[in-house]
Amino acid sequence: MQKRILSLILAFTIASITVPARALTHDELVAKLQAGSDANAAAVLTPAARTLRGVVDRVDERNDTLLIRLAAGRTEPFKVQDGLIFNAVRFGDPVEISVQTISGFPTIVGLTKQ
Repeated sequence: MQKRILSLILAFTIASITVPARALTHDELVAKLQAGSDANAAAVLTPAARTLRGVVDRVDERNDTLLIRLAAGRTEPFKVQDGLIFNAVRFGDPVEISVQTISGFPTIVGLTKQ
């Protein structure tokens, strides 16, 4: 009888244990958002963009980067999300850029010539 009670308790305990769901990968989260199943997750997925102004100092298509001269002569490299930006800018163009950190790199997600 005690064996039967212990096996019932054990079975009940095992049945009541919940296994935590695994975390979604980035691609799964994007697919879920595109399907419209979780509108609140968009705020988690999209990091805030910052807007900067500067002058194009160098265009480096080979490495998908633009070198932008910002305030006080400080020059910073930025990855380019859309390669078509290279057709729109040249050395010396004053620009306003929207930058987000994507995969650890500051990346231009929007550009307007001034």
